[in-house]
Amino acid sequence: MNFWEQLTDGLQMHEVLLFALGSLFFLVLLFLLIRYALKREKLNVLLFFFIIPVVMIGWPSIAKIQINEAGIALENTLHKYESNPNDTETRGALQAHVEELENRGVKNPKTLINIARANYMLGNDSDALHTIDKIPEDVKEDLGADDLKTTILVTQDIERKLQQAEHAPTADNLEILRISKDQLLNKAANNIRLHQYVKKSDSLIQKER
Repeated sequence: MNFWEQLTDGLQMHEVLLFALGSLFFLVLLFLLIRYALKREKLNVLLFFFIIPVVMIGWPSIAKIQINEAGIALENTLHKYESNPNDTETRGALQAHVEELENRGVKNPKTLINIARANYMLGNDSDALHTIDKIPEDVKEDLGADDLKTTILVTQDIERKLQQAEHAPTADNLEILRISKDQLLNKAANNIRLHQYVKKSDSLIQKER
């Protein structure tokens, strides 16, 4: 992302216009101020008009600060939820942060990967995959986007096999589930969702023996 994209990331169109026009108006007034000063003319009228660009620039600037704060809050809440996924209050806060940033249409890759991870933890796999697709290819590896995508697909696979075995607990379905479950034991140790599916799979397999 270039400087302008970073500066306006997450801002609505009217906020970007306010920021751009306000900056332009400020520069024009600054030019006139210097010109009036050189000609020793009164500056009172010009100084009054500086309020307008300050307000025009200030509004989107406040919105940008709020977006940055929401991004930080999302990351912190995500870490908190990963350590305690049974906390309904944290889950609600995480969902709220995700919705706020998604509605803002942020494009910062670091924010997008956090949104994708949050959606995955919340069980919104399709939303997580859609967000991963928005991340530029040249930074996906550094951000771990491809690894996250693989994890999501693996999670969907074990979830699908678990549901199939629950619906039809035949010997073949249970054996397929057991093999898939055993292959995920290492990954499940550090992944709450996978751990839950492995635990449910173990329980079902033991029950049907």
